[in-house]
Amino acid sequence: MRKPAVFLDRDGVLTREKSYVLRREDLEIFPYAEECIAQIHQKGYWAIVITNQSAVGRGMLAESELLKMNEMLYARIGVDGIFYCPHWDVEGTFCNCRKPRTGLIEKAMEEFDIDLEESFFVGDRASDIETGKNMGIRTVLLESGYGSGRLEKEIEADLVCKDLAEFTRII
Repeated sequence: MRKPAVFLDRDGVLTREKSYVLRREDLEIFPYAEECIAQIHQKGYWAIVITNQSAVGRGMLAESELLKMNEMLYARIGVDGIFYCPHWDVEGTFCNCRKPRTGLIEKAMEEFDIDLEESFFVGDRASDIETGKNMGIRTVLLESGYGSGRLEKEIEADLVCKDLAEFTRII
């Protein structure tokens, strides 16, 4: 069934921002995340996680541990899909799946029947906002992670919210 998506960054949006999370035990899901995902579903959207996880490519995190974290997100908060970029290239010639590139959204579109025109990209960093803009979808910057005070570059989101709970109340 074709419907829009709310693409969600993981850290700072669904979970507390802690730089590199290297163990499932350290992945701290926000207490409101499960209810927010339920509201996203009730409002007729897919809830799809799009996340850079370069700790895998840097050799700091085993991909098997990342997959355990993903399973925890599926089980605890009920997201529909999780797409991640495990790559890291010290020379800066990143793959197509690392945000702000759009490969992960394109991959999600192969698995889900997504109405992009009505979709959102929600994140806490400039790269998240750039990803949404690169796909031509509405963007939401959350203050619950890095937020506007720590943006890597100047970029303007379509909407700025305190956290995911505020966003889900207004969509």
